[in-house]
Amino acid sequence: MDGEIFCFIHQGGELVKGADGSVEYKGGRNNSVTVNPNMSYDQFVSQICSESNIEAKVVEFHFTVKFDPSCLLPLHDDASLARMFKFNDMFCRVYVSPRADVDADVDVGFVAPASAQTPVISSNSAHMDTHGNTDVDPPRDISDDQPRIESNGFLQSSSAETTSMDQHDSSKFQNTITSSGQIFNSASEFRDALYLMSLAGKFSYSFKRNSPKQMTVVCRVDECPWKITCRAWGSTNTVQVHTFRNVHNHSLEDVASYKPILRSQRASLVIDNVIRSNPDYHPRQICEDFIKQHGMRLSYSQAWHLKEKAKERIYGRPKNYYKLLPWMCERIVQKNPGTIVELNHSSDGHFEQLFIAHAVSIHGFTLGCRPIIAIDSSHMSGAYKDAIFSATSYDANDSVFPLAIGVMSSENYEDWSWFLKNLKKVIGDKKVVIISDRRPALLCSVPEIFGVENHAHCYHHVKEEFSSFLNKNIIKGNKGKENALQWLDSIACARLEHDYNVRMCELRKFNDALATWVEENSPKHWAISKFPKNRWDKMTTNFDESFTVWLRDERHYSICHFMMEHMDKLDAMLVKNKEESTTWEGFIGPKIKEKVMLNITKGEGYPVAPSMNGVFGVCIGKSVLNVDTRNQTCTCKAWQMLGIPCEHACAALLSTGQNVYDFVEDCYKFRKQELIYSGSFRPIETHDMPSVNNDGVVRDLTGRIFCSLNPPHGTKRPMGRPRKKHIESQVMDRKTLFCSQCHMAGHNRKTCKRSLS
Repeated sequence: MDGEIFCFIHQGGELVKGADGSVEYKGGRNNSVTVNPNMSYDQFVSQICSESNIEAKVVEFHFTVKFDPSCLLPLHDDASLARMFKFNDMFCRVYVSPRADVDADVDVGFVAPASAQTPVISSNSAHMDTHGNTDVDPPRDISDDQPRIESNGFLQSSSAETTSMDQHDSSKFQNTITSSGQIFNSASEFRDALYLMSLAGKFSYSFKRNSPKQMTVVCRVDECPWKITCRAWGSTNTVQVHTFRNVHNHSLEDVASYKPILRSQRASLVIDNVIRSNPDYHPRQICEDFIKQHGMRLSYSQAWHLKEKAKERIYGRPKNYYKLLPWMCERIVQKNPGTIVELNHSSDGHFEQLFIAHAVSIHGFTLGCRPIIAIDSSHMSGAYKDAIFSATSYDANDSVFPLAIGVMSSENYEDWSWFLKNLKKVIGDKKVVIISDRRPALLCSVPEIFGVENHAHCYHHVKEEFSSFLNKNIIKGNKGKENALQWLDSIACARLEHDYNVRMCELRKFNDALATWVEENSPKHWAISKFPKNRWDKMTTNFDESFTVWLRDERHYSICHFMMEHMDKLDAMLVKNKEESTTWEGFIGPKIKEKVMLNITKGEGYPVAPSMNGVFGVCIGKSVLNVDTRNQTCTCKAWQMLGIPCEHACAALLSTGQNVYDFVEDCYKFRKQELIYSGSFRPIETHDMPSVNNDGVVRDLTGRIFCSLNPPHGTKRPMGRPRKKHIESQVMDRKTLFCSQCHMAGHNRKTCKRSLS
């Protein structure tokens, strides 16, 4: 940016948002300066403070962007200053507010509070401010230390985010009501301020009169002089404090007997900032913090509802985001042509299924990824029990490459079949191997759509089932179980039919029932030597589970928040992997290079006997393996299965002075990585996103009406923290319980049902 920018400086007032979404700055004083976009943050602050006569040490700055003037963003360093200039064209707006750690009486261009904090004391004195004071305090934000107004967008901004209520001084809420003459935009806003004031002061109040037009509030302690009255301005919703008698007369017994009453709708205002910065703020922690800060003892249920109310106020009502899904799906396709989005709903307009495959993912998979896809699912932990379906592949450096995601109202055969049919449309005629777990819905749907010969079972889940079978049989001692699991590993990883048969004989000698279990559980779908297609040594969907971990926090959000966060992370991942590929040393990535180096190290000591036509004999003890460098094969089959020279091939190639890296398959090389990440991706903007009116209709600011959906049927999540961790693995080291009386597994001597002989 070469030209200068006109900058408005606002001090001492507040942002007020109208019912139509427009934003207006009221009160305070304004100034203007001309700034250079190339200046540093320190130069900017120096110019603003010198021309506005402000002390830089006692203030903080915020700014707005043109596409969402209702959201204040922190301005505190060179990066935030650059963003302010980037997202504002010819002019920008800067708002000056006092720092949270500065005394209220420091003059920074704001109207100082008219009263001190509200202590709970024993006193017989009282005071009454006169009504009619025209120089009243502007309405103050009752839930933040800095001026802020909620945005129509998904994510709200806060410049002083905290992760624990311990970092908040509860006494700050004592000044939510400061004097007679103070104005509130509505009766509800006044009630919020009143409740927060009672929390900070640790007293209880009651309404003598409570209507939108007139309210009279007194302390619940008999003969306490504390009293506030409030009246509406004519026919408007605006209310003004009329009487403000801010002195209590309490004994110690009164303080203990009349504590604040919990009202979750208003008490949740206390934790708004904490929830914004830490969505994992647990109800147990809320209980502890309320005891420390406010002396209130909450049950888990009360804390849980408190958090839900705060989340609803910050992010909106969860059911409203289903109404916005059609608009968001349409916007995704508009911004990224070629993206496949399928949205399915019931006949009565309730959400059922969503499938998204971004154009950049389709482009990368078609041009460079190996034809292998892992599919898995996990549950969202928001207000509704939706399930996330994912399809993931590999790039040239063996890194995760997201291909498609889905959100379903349930997780059954019909949902998986619908998801896989859409996935089939994405990959077209390309033959692929699908890796999945062994749940019944997948055992039916994958073979139907991709063919039974292309369905590989996740070995991790097979091993879990085998371990459970072990526990039900008479396998005495941990050593026996470990040996059985090791035999299963060797059976699954054996590349040659001969090796598979040898390991099966060993397992049968150990326990015939275990060998029979292996034969009856479709080894042709999970044992490498039995699987008819090339799967590049991909045995499990564990790499796909890292995709679930990748979106671990986002699973707690509403469906629209989840989609936005997924697109942001996808964009960041694509940029990161593309930039990292430019730093590769040579033409293969670091992960593949590490595998090649390991094979070179293993093969350096093997004796090699040259033969005719590029065939070499590599001696391994008493065995000889043939390596064909022309056809890139080895007797062990590792080279042809993985596409990377095995240790025997490395020994043969090194014996003739050839470069091992030249024999790595093309799917691992930089040329493929470049094609995979050659597409483009544009995140969607939400500044013009419509809103859901009180009547449930989706409208934008121009009055245009959009189609909408309702939440899925019967999937409202019950109270309680959703489980985040998987059920404990059956193959982890865990002591097996054996009875010392009958020597059977699964119980101890005390619970043994066998009678003593």
